[in-house]
Amino acid sequence: MTHPSRSKRQAILAAARQAFLAHGYSGVSMEAIAEAAPVSKPTLYSHFRGKQELFSAVIAEQCTSLLGTLASSQDCSQNPEVGLKKIARALVDLIYAPESLQLYRLIISEQQNFPELGALVYRSGPEPVLKQLASYLAELADCGALQMADVDRSSRLFLSMLKGDEHFRCLLGLQDGLNDADKAGMIDAAVTLFLKGHCYEA
Repeated sequence: MTHPSRSKRQAILAAARQAFLAHGYSGVSMEAIAEAAPVSKPTLYSHFRGKQELFSAVIAEQCTSLLGTLASSQDCSQNPEVGLKKIARALVDLIYAPESLQLYRLIISEQQNFPELGALVYRSGPEPVLKQLASYLAELADCGALQMADVDRSSRLFLSMLKGDEHFRCLLGLQDGLNDADKAGMIDAAVTLFLKGHCYEA
């Protein structure tokens, strides 16, 4: 059974996400989110102290599934190719989702008026993902599956290979996203190149 407090938190996050996407960060008030949830203002503020914290939670919620995949893949006995492809698929599904692209555009557009928003978003989503990926790669290095001089740099490189030009084109509206074949091709190429560059022997 879902705990009532948890259910209300999820309702608030869902309402906030839709409100931010529809009206932007600056165009949304906590009162409007409470009304859309619908919850009372005291209930809203008992879960989130302000709009910044709520926006941060929306971003963190977007990354929940990816973080779960990273956690489940962190097993040195698992074939690194299988583990990395599983992680890459979860990442690609997340960052190329229409809602994620909309949130990314929103963050960039609001950055000038709310300079603290960038750091807040990075701490809520990308940073935990990067840390957990680095932890996984460190385990692979420790057990001898991969060789890498700088785990943090390798983690950033892996994530960057799955974004690059395709992600930028999607953000600019030059293409709608990636179909399954495009995703599979990108993932295969990135994982193969990454493993080869880190001296993996199947």
